[in-house]
Amino acid sequence: MTRSQKPTRHWGRNFLAMLIAGTAIGVAHIHNDPMSIGGNPVARADTFSVATMSPMDTTPIQAPLETVEGQEQVPENPDVLRGIWAVKMVHDMLVRGVKQFQEVPDYTATMFKQERVGGTLTDGQQIEMKIKHEPFSVYMKWLSGDRGRQLIYVDGENDGNFLVQPGGIKGRLTGVIALDPNGSLALSESRHPVTNIGLLELAKLILQYQERDLERGEGFKAEIHDNQQYEGRDCYLVRCEYDSPEINSEYRKSVFFIDKELSLPVCVKNYTWVRDADPEKLDEESLIEFYAYTNIEFSQELTTADFDATNRKYRLRVRR
Repeated sequence: MTRSQKPTRHWGRNFLAMLIAGTAIGVAHIHNDPMSIGGNPVARADTFSVATMSPMDTTPIQAPLETVEGQEQVPENPDVLRGIWAVKMVHDMLVRGVKQFQEVPDYTATMFKQERVGGTLTDGQQIEMKIKHEPFSVYMKWLSGDRGRQLIYVDGENDGNFLVQPGGIKGRLTGVIALDPNGSLALSESRHPVTNIGLLELAKLILQYQERDLERGEGFKAEIHDNQQYEGRDCYLVRCEYDSPEINSEYRKSVFFIDKELSLPVCVKNYTWVRDADPEKLDEESLIEFYAYTNIEFSQELTTADFDATNRKYRLRVRR
């Protein structure tokens, strides 16, 4: 990952181990924690490559061991934090990450996106992106899927619509089309509007669920693994499972990587609730969202021309 401006690094390599040591006494007093420290840690958390689409580790989170008098206790893994303290740590990281990344004016990245829309899991798409934070502006070009498709959105322009031109022959026939980001046509092939795209918005979405979990304090199992990597970047791996649809009606489980330097999620897999699923294929049949960001480059001095449909480099067919 190259960049001309780096957000400040604030999470040390051994932070998780220090946090566990410093809070071991306090954790014992949290009675409503569904996954208190002392549980049996998951053996390992595999990373994966978007390019090869190998799976992220989705092993079910183990229940905590019951204390049995005279029984030898399993030593705690210093690289794993569980329960409400894991949620608190993730929440604090994301809050810090959002705050510092809002100061970065713009960035470019390659996004991988796969979603379940209308009950059908779409094929994965690789998309080249440019994002400017103020005013919020997005340029996207599809590298796979509808290869050649281009999309532009600028907050406050084009009557609130985004401009899109399909790839290939269809794009040459239709030219640029204006669509409502929240309209049925735009959302017929996407779970979220373009106004919610990017690293900041992904972090904010996760924070919404984190805050609900912290307020509730129960109904979920959570853990965070230190010393993980995603695409060569030092990361934490976070896994959260919900007890029932009554606790979280949309997600059954979330698995994601938080980049240590950015304190932002760079890869997220979310799973929904399904009926009569084959237990061995549960995750495969319930995957609802898969997002990943790579090749992130900060402060690229993007200008209004980068988000202008008349930019000659884009060769868009703008209707006059």
